[in-house]
Amino acid sequence: MNYLPLVLLLIIGSNLEASDIRINFSNESISSARKKAGEEGKLLFVGFHAKWCTPCTWMDQTTFKDANVTNMLNSDFVALKVDIDDVQGFELKSIYEVKYLPTMLIFNSQGQLVERIEETMTPRLLMNVLNKHNAPENKIVIKHDLNTSPSLNNVSLQLDNNNDFNQSAEEYEKYYQQPQTETVYRVQVGVFTKYKGANNLIKSLRENFLEPITVTTEYKDNVSYFKVCIGQFSKLEDAENFRKTLKDEYKIEGIVQ
Repeated sequence: MNYLPLVLLLIIGSNLEASDIRINFSNESISSARKKAGEEGKLLFVGFHAKWCTPCTWMDQTTFKDANVTNMLNSDFVALKVDIDDVQGFELKSIYEVKYLPTMLIFNSQGQLVERIEETMTPRLLMNVLNKHNAPENKIVIKHDLNTSPSLNNVSLQLDNNNDFNQSAEEYEKYYQQPQTETVYRVQVGVFTKYKGANNLIKSLRENFLEPITVTTEYKDNVSYFKVCIGQFSKLEDAENFRKTLKDEYKIEGIVQ
């Protein structure tokens, strides 16, 4: 009995099934997508690409058609694709200092940047990254006050001479209100108007600390603010003790968020 036609039919059927898989990439702005991710307790995945980018096309045809990748991005993430040749995409490219394609950013439900990928990813490699961050502490449902915009979070600052601006934390707290997350506390040690400044601080912190480091992007009056936080605590007391340690032993000023 000749099984070849049956084998070919199975292969063709499998390929047709894979080609039908689609990631539900959102058409929303990144701020709206961030809000949606927070309200639904999901992570935010942002992929930067361009039509002329060959590695991006390869990922579209392979990685983003993989059933495991598709299922996870559709169920646990709000996913965005950003074309850097579009007006909005070019602006976001500048804000996040995208220099290579593809570049992929992963934010937790609180809007904190937890992963930056600047390479072509196979389905297996991307699944490893997605699985690493698909954890309960990164999927906390954010409840905003009725009169509070989720994009106008509290903006405080790194209290040293390396800041991009010199207002005090108290002055910022008069104008911004941060939605409460109830269970997770971090120590904010810097805020910058350019990602490069935040990235430099992150590199410095990673040389001296093993605690998790996250970045939150906030928008106010068409200006982006990058907030750098260190640590992750379930108790306010633990976060406050860590803040005191940073100040007393490392001369780093911080604010518990």
